[in-house]
Amino acid sequence: MHKVSIIGAAGTVGSSVGYQLATQSLVDEIVYVDIPSKNSLTIGQAEDTNHALSYTSHTNVYSGDYSDTENSDIIIVTAGKPRQPGQTRVDLTSVNQKILDSIFSDISQYNDDFISIITTNPVDLLNRHVCDFKNRPREHVIGFGGVLDSSRFRYTLSKRMGVPSNHIKATILGEHGDSQVPIFSHVSLLNGPAPTFSSDEKSSILSDLKESAMCVIKQKGATQWGPASGVCHLVKSIVENNHSIFPCSAVLNGEYGISDVSLGVPVRLGSDGIEEIVEWDLTSEETEALTQSAIKLASEYQLLN
Repeated sequence: MHKVSIIGAAGTVGSSVGYQLATQSLVDEIVYVDIPSKNSLTIGQAEDTNHALSYTSHTNVYSGDYSDTENSDIIIVTAGKPRQPGQTRVDLTSVNQKILDSIFSDISQYNDDFISIITTNPVDLLNRHVCDFKNRPREHVIGFGGVLDSSRFRYTLSKRMGVPSNHIKATILGEHGDSQVPIFSHVSLLNGPAPTFSSDEKSSILSDLKESAMCVIKQKGATQWGPASGVCHLVKSIVENNHSIFPCSAVLNGEYGISDVSLGVPVRLGSDGIEEIVEWDLTSEETEALTQSAIKLASEYQLLN
């Protein structure tokens, strides 16, 4: 039996995560939680999800408060102030830190051994904050972002190369933000030789990637399906204990020559969360970019605290 709680379930990402988890029958029980002023919407999201399940899924979905999260295996936090056009993720730091402090204080009254997946921005800074100040094992504190960035990377390459995106393996490490690091040296195709990229092509692709999320936000107000799908991949690997490797924000203790920073790296996920931080061979250019991303995040974290 696997129980998942979603904090922020009335929102776009939270409700979409719940819907996808439920319709895929990935877990047995899902609790939708949000702030009291969104109680009616939270109830409606849970009921609407249940109406989609009768023909396909055994998952039990219901709305509740923090006491209903008790004994959760995974707690997904999607709550927080979202980005608006013109804002960076870091602009949200102060307000969202306070929101997460309140959430984890409430969660800890009913749960002490759980895996958290945080989507709230700026996810790298907040993931480290939760690990440091809530005294949680780093294996149980996962920041979401790299899977989504990598999906956007694959989509961007698919348009340029005329290849279906699910035929491309491409990964982004580093910050879920402006200092993200596309790992061009590990791009591969399902059928065909590994592609090569000129410096100009790399710069152009990176520019497109940095604008991809804001393009969606400007057009429809918020990102939705991309984040939800990515979170479900992580949950699937954890509950099925299948040891898949995904780029996630994790607190490093010397891996890649980096310590005391949470940023996107390849992690192997299983039933106890992060089983291993996988250290890939990177080019000198990629290693330097990852180091600079870590330096940027470390500096911003000092301002946070």
